[in-house]
Amino acid sequence: MAQNTKSLEFKVGIFVFVGLVILCWFIFRIGDVKLTASGYHLRVKFGFANGIKIGAPVRVAGVDKGEVKEIKLTHSTDGKPAVFIRIWVDGDTQIPFNSRAWVNTLGLLGEKYLEIIPGEDYNKLLVADSLLVGEDPTSVQEVTDLAKDIALQAKGTLNALDSVLTDMHEGRGTIGKLFTDDRLYTDIEEMFADLKKHPWKLLYRPKEAQ
Repeated sequence: MAQNTKSLEFKVGIFVFVGLVILCWFIFRIGDVKLTASGYHLRVKFGFANGIKIGAPVRVAGVDKGEVKEIKLTHSTDGKPAVFIRIWVDGDTQIPFNSRAWVNTLGLLGEKYLEIIPGEDYNKLLVADSLLVGEDPTSVQEVTDLAKDIALQAKGTLNALDSVLTDMHEGRGTIGKLFTDDRLYTDIEEMFADLKKHPWKLLYRPKEAQ
């Protein structure tokens, strides 16, 4: 009886073990975890990381080829912040040293990811632990400040235009007098009428005094 019990427990243990193996395989499969994938790490430097997080995708020429592994904030010698992002990319990925990198967004409010656009010089490739200097994105605050500057300039232009129109309406200035002063309008009309009758006056040049 005891032997049968031990045999049953052994079979149950084998069944549970196989079930766990299958479950782990499904988890890795669904999560796209590569246990045996080969690759290498690179470092990308930014002054502003734009909210990218660990685990974010890394795309090379628009193709998913890796992910963000580590984000470290330091300060450079000039006191400005420096963000070093450590990424992992597939071993078959060739990235020239003159490639461009920046933090991009899927849609307007989507997931952040690291975009790498390969350069043209494939004779000089980045190797493991190489440093690539990325392009800092424009922050929301910078966009807001730029919009404020444009709005202030537009307001100044509108104020100036309003002042000119007011002067015209009230007859101030040359243009205002042209539209409101009947005498000036009459003089101009008589001048054109005279030139129409005597066009030779356009070519007449009085003699200069000796």
